[in-house]
Amino acid sequence: MDISRKTDYALRMLSMLAKDPGSLLSVRTAAEEVGVPYSFARSIQHGLVQAGIIESLRGVRGGMRLKVDPAQVTIRQIVEAVQGPLIMNDCMTPEGACYRQPECCYHPIWAGTQALVNSYLDSVTLDDVVNCRRAPAVDPKFADRSAFTSYVSCEGCGKTA
Repeated sequence: MDISRKTDYALRMLSMLAKDPGSLLSVRTAAEEVGVPYSFARSIQHGLVQAGIIESLRGVRGGMRLKVDPAQVTIRQIVEAVQGPLIMNDCMTPEGACYRQPECCYHPIWAGTQALVNSYLDSVTLDDVVNCRRAPAVDPKFADRSAFTSYVSCEGCGKTA
């Protein structure tokens, strides 16, 4: 799993918008503030528009603004909108069925890691992070070893959920 530079810049641009949700922000201003070339910022803007997270208004007084409520969009939703699903291992992709999976003792580990990361990034919204309202949290079930099979199939280890 890797958080791309594009995702990092997108999160920074969205932070600027979340600080004043109703306002317009020019792509040029965002590019300068984030320290990214204008053309790359335009590419990020386009992706965020396609994902329905921001809207873009053309013209002299144009710019971009949030289309979603920053208190309702999670960090995971933003990351996945920019770079696609977060995948721990190739065997975790929908089309990544590994022929070793039925016997693989590591597949449950990657599945558990996937569930943990998803839960962690779903635990905070853009508003929470930007306005320091709440830090990410880990669901207590991840600290309970006996709960492992409740969120992971253990085919490779001889147990099933």
